[in-house]
Amino acid sequence: MKRFARESSSAFEQPPARMFLWPLEMMLRFNANMANTLQQTTVAWAQRRQEAADDAIETFDRLIHSRDVGEAVGVQQEWFEGSIRRLDDDLNAIASQTANLSHKAGSTAREAVAQSSSAVRDEASQAEQTGSGNGHNPEESNDERGQETHHGGKHSKVREHHRRAS
Repeated sequence: MKRFARESSSAFEQPPARMFLWPLEMMLRFNANMANTLQQTTVAWAQRRQEAADDAIETFDRLIHSRDVGEAVGVQQEWFEGSIRRLDDDLNAIASQTANLSHKAGSTAREAVAQSSSAVRDEASQAEQTGSGNGHNPEESNDERGQETHHGGKHSKVREHHRRAS
């Protein structure tokens, strides 16, 4: 996404298809970021599950070999504390992941809006410059507008819309 910031936001300097494809590219980049975040969180979760399984095996072995009830209660208390710690780690990871994904979604949305706004402003500015510099009278007839639309290229619709709005 940083590449978008370095590129010129002018739609005229980019291929015509680029203006229509960049939203798809941004969506795909966002999905890649989400997948990366989910992968990191999933790996950490799997490691905690492995730790829990190892801890359960060790606890079971210690319980079998305990000599009295006090020692067995202590072993069971340690296992319970480890389980609660892992549960706390899981909940913290979920909260962190949710905040991270929310932040990335907000950043992507802001960037998309900025790109769209910039492209529209550039398009309108170019249309105004092209429209005011061509020597046509703004009071021209519909036939003349139709001719301009035919000969004016891709910016003529923006000029025509801008004239109607004025």
